[in-house]
Amino acid sequence: MITDQLIVVEPGRIEVEKKDIDESIEPWEVLVETEYSIISAGTEGAGFTGLVKEMPFGDGGQYPRGTGYGNLGRVLKVGAQVVDVQLGDRVLSFSGHSTIVKADARRMVMPVAEDAPGEKLVFTRMAGVSISALRSSSVQPGDAVLVVGGGLVGNFAAQLFGLAGADVMLADLSDLRLQQAAACGIGRTVNSGRDDLVAAVMEWTGGGVRVGVEAIGISEVIAQVVECTARYGETILLGSPRAHAMFDVTPMLLRIHLEAIRMIGALEWRWPQHATERSRDLDANYRQIAEWIAAGRLVVDPLLTHIASPADCQAMYDGLTSNKEEFLGVVFDWSKL
Repeated sequence: MITDQLIVVEPGRIEVEKKDIDESIEPWEVLVETEYSIISAGTEGAGFTGLVKEMPFGDGGQYPRGTGYGNLGRVLKVGAQVVDVQLGDRVLSFSGHSTIVKADARRMVMPVAEDAPGEKLVFTRMAGVSISALRSSSVQPGDAVLVVGGGLVGNFAAQLFGLAGADVMLADLSDLRLQQAAACGIGRTVNSGRDDLVAAVMEWTGGGVRVGVEAIGISEVIAQVVECTARYGETILLGSPRAHAMFDVTPMLLRIHLEAIRMIGALEWRWPQHATERSRDLDANYRQIAEWIAAGRLVVDPLLTHIASPADCQAMYDGLTSNKEEFLGVVFDWSKL
C-alpha cells in the first residue's frame, strides 16, 4: 500500500513523500485512512525550524523526520487486542500527517462523533494538551487566572478555565490572536507587547492572579508569569521551554520562595493513559474535550484560519512559524491531495 506523508527533510523544508507500507498490523494497532490532521505550531514548529536541536533532551534533531500527532480518520482494520474500536469508526489518534497511518491504540485511538465536522473535531488534539493546565491547578470558581500565549494551546486553556468558573485574562503580542480570543468568549485580554502585563494584572486583581499559566514555552515569559502570580498562588508551565535563555533567575526564585508560590509542570503526559482509581487519565481528558467541541461548548471556528491540501505544507509551516498575524489553526484536508 502506498501512503503519502509529510517529511521534514531539513530545518525549514517540508514535503510530501510517498512510502510503501505493509497493510499488516500489530495486535495493538489500528489501520486508519486520514480525513484531517492538525499542525501543532509548538512541538512541530520546533522540529520544522530546527529548534529541536537546542533541546537538552530528545533525539538531538535528526533529519529527515516525520511530523504530526493529531489525526482524525476512518478505521480500515483493527488489531486483535484492540477493544472499543470497530471497523469503519471515525477515530482521533496521536498519529502523524499521512494518508494512511498505523495508530497505536495503547496510546490513543478514540472513536468520535459522526455528526460533527471533522475539521473541528481534530482540534481535540490541541485542546487535550490545554486541559492539563486546568487539571493540574487547584482553581476554584471565581479565581483570577492569567494565561500568557494566545496560540491554540493557550486559547483552549483560557476557555477551559472559563468553563470551570474562573475569571480569565489572556495575554499575547498579537492583536489578531486577542481578537480571536474575544470571539471565543474570552472577555479580558491584554497585548503584553504594548502594555505592561504586570501592571495590567495588578490593576485587575489588586495583588496578582491565583493561577498563572505560561502557554508558550519561553523561559523569560515564565519569570514574568511568576511576577503576576499572587502569594500562595500557582504558576503552571503548560508550554515546553526549548530555547536556551540567559537571564538572572534569582528574582523569580526569590518571589517563589517568599510568596510561597507553587510552580507546576503540566505536560499532558503527567496523566496515565487509562483510568485508575486515584488519578485522572488521558482517555477521559480527550473524551471530555471531544464532547465539548462537538457540542460547541469549546469554541473552534475563530481559531481555524486555514484548511489546506497537504501539498501546500511548505506554505502552511512557513506561515505558522513566521506569520502569526494570519496563521493560527491549520488543518490538512487529505481529500484535497
